[in-house]
Amino acid sequence: MYRKVVATGLLCCLGALPLAAEPASIRFALSGGQETVKTSVPTMTPDTPFAIASVGKAFTAVAILRLAERGRLDLDAAAADLLPPEIAASWPALSGVTVRHLLSMTSGLPDYYDEEFFDAALADPDRMQRQEAAVAHVAGEPALFPPGTDFDYSNTNYVLLGLILEQATGLDYATALTREVLVTARLRDSFVFGSRPLPASFAADHPDRDDLRLYYSGEGFGDGGIIASARDVARFYTALFIDDLLLSDAMQAEMMADPGRWSYGLGVEIDGDIVGHSGGDFGYVADVRMNLGTGVVAVVLVADEDGDTNWAWNHVSD
Repeated sequence: MYRKVVATGLLCCLGALPLAAEPASIRFALSGGQETVKTSVPTMTPDTPFAIASVGKAFTAVAILRLAERGRLDLDAAAADLLPPEIAASWPALSGVTVRHLLSMTSGLPDYYDEEFFDAALADPDRMQRQEAAVAHVAGEPALFPPGTDFDYSNTNYVLLGLILEQATGLDYATALTREVLVTARLRDSFVFGSRPLPASFAADHPDRDDLRLYYSGEGFGDGGIIASARDVARFYTALFIDDLLLSDAMQAEMMADPGRWSYGLGVEIDGDIVGHSGGDFGYVADVRMNLGTGVVAVVLVADEDGDTNWAWNHVSD
């Protein structure tokens, strides 16, 4: 019972699913309070829950940045000093890695999520579907490059950020994220999976509904463990960049910094005025884009690992 994405917009080989001719999907946009909604099946609404995979990385990043604003942690502090001692002691590659390196994918830490880990998690979810098990899968491996010298999209970074969030708040990841982000952004249909039962509507139109409901009942991590609706994803970006409910202007600027010109800030992909994140997970693919110049935000959620999400980008860039 596991899930995750591998890279921005790229899915790990998880095996083909027997999909219906047209998978359940929603295209949702918000502009000046006006909504645009396009669905593939009559039962789909803007409040239907989907797995949003790495779209959730921005949620984790915002939680960390909110703590930094309040002086609870320093973005340039050593990550090893903020992690559980047993994890810090077991991985020499953490030396020199800061919180900022984790947020910006410049840590050089290898990605824990590969086919081997996925297979092991499916075979023994009680043992493997834990943050510590994910980290242990690559702990001891050498860094890909010295921290801050290059970019490599690694889910490991955001699992570690989830653990740092727990250490800094004394709460589990789901509770900390809910308090820092979901409640503050006034989201109504979002939660970290494993923290409460899945709603009856989750995966309702998917041909592998039972397998997916079992899969998404495990512990959600900081790298993509959120169930959310299209409307809530749009609300999150609006709360962050328009309504200023989550971060100050100065911290938003930190989030949007891309000094290495890797088109990645702190939990968001950046292309000029357009920001957002893509993601893929077992049975799902997702994408959100916001045009900071116009304030238009567009979300695509598809119950198909090979689903087309280009509409989000096209809608905000027109």
